[in-house]
Amino acid sequence: MPHRSMTKTELREFKTMLLERTRLLKGDLAGLEEETRGSGTEAAGRESSAPGHTAELASDESERDLSYGRMASQTEELKEIADAFDRIKDGSFGKCEKCEGSIPKERLRAIAYARLCVKCQTKVEQE
Repeated sequence: MPHRSMTKTELREFKTMLLERTRLLKGDLAGLEEETRGSGTEAAGRESSAPGHTAELASDESERDLSYGRMASQTEELKEIADAFDRIKDGSFGKCEKCEGSIPKERLRAIAYARLCVKCQTKVEQE
């Protein structure tokens, strides 16, 4: 399916979605950063005062690892969103980077920063 340009109304809709997602991610990231800073200090304090609680320390470390993983994932998503804004500016937003066809609006409403149409995304995931 050949790529067709989006209307200004459609682009405005996707910009709003991307801005809202950015706001949510940045808020969540700030909370995760605070949480990991706080738990690191608490764990260090507990370690020195209660060395017998290694299971609790391991649990804290596991939670911290999960938080770091979420932070990395959300940082990557913010990068994808920034790239989507670049595609909006250069007119390539909504165009599949592999086949150059149009990415369905339904897909963009689900993942506004999608770079590939469903068919090409499926191929990439199967490789």
